[in-house]
Formats: sequence, C-alpha cells, structure tokens
Amino acid sequence: MMVGFGVFAFYRWHQTQLLFFLLLVFRDFAAGYFFLRRSPALVKSSLRMTLLAYMSAAMPLLYFSSIEAPRTVLFVSDILAIICFLLVCLATIELGASIGISPAKRRLVSTGIYRWIRHPMYAGYVISEVGMTLVNPLNLFFFFISSSLYFFRARAELKILSTSTRN
Repeated sequence: MMVGFGVFAFYRWHQTQLLFFLLLVFRDFAAGYFFLRRSPALVKSSLRMTLLAYMSAAMPLLYFSSIEAPRTVLFVSDILAIICFLLVCLATIELGASIGISPAKRRLVSTGIYRWIRHPMYAGYVISEVGMTLVNPLNLFFFFISSSLYFFRARAELKILSTSTRN
C-alpha cells in the first residue's frame, strides 16, 4: 500500500514540483521497505483505527499546490519539509522492525529521537504540513483533518502499547 502511495506522491511531485511531494515518495518507499522486515504484532488495533491510520498516511497526498506563493514562502515550506522529513526518516530507521501504519504492539522504542519526542513521525508530518498551508491557505482544511488523524493514531498507539500481552 505504501509503495502505491509513493507512486502517487511521485505523480503529485511531477505535477507540482513541490519538494514536499518528492519527500513523500522517499517516506513511502522507505516505509514499504521496513514493512517487509517488520515484526509480527502482538496486539493490533481495530479495523476502524486501521482505516483511519491509512487515511492519515494518504492525507498529505491531497494537499493543493502553490497558488502563486512568493519565493520566500516556497523556500520556508521547503526548509520545513526537509527538516521535518529528516526527523521522520530518523524515526523510521529507529523504529526499524517495529514500524507500522495502524497502531499495533510490536516493540516499544524509547531510544534515540524517541527518548525526547514521543511521536517524532507525527510531529515531523504536522510541521512539514504547516509549510503546505503556507503555500496554499486552502490546505488548512486538509491540515486540520490530517493533524486530527495523527492525534487519534498517537492516542491509539499509546493505548495499545500500554496493554498487557495477555489481553
């Protein structure tokens, strides 16, 4: 599924030439690689939460391109995307075999960037998506939905990770 998102992100990048979409390509292909190597889940989320998680992963693909944004705004958006996707990349590597789209209990990662930020991937996505709202104010609608979905995913992950494996 993430490879499919990556192909679509490449199409969006080709359309818009926005760095945000090109970085989504790398995110999706890297996630696809780690999904092939991931550990089996000890506890999984509900079907509803799984669907919300995939919607959350796809939401950044819906952002509108620039509507004649000034070069400085495009530059700020690119800088936010680069810094935040580096954070996402680092978090992905640190998660390794524990990565997943829908919340599941595999192995709790509390080292590296996860020592300082509980959900570095979501933080990176939210901040990079702020850049997309600067590029086109119409993206504020998608930003609100996307941020809400990240919040629900984070809460579901915390709930699943705090459950006993006997439940």
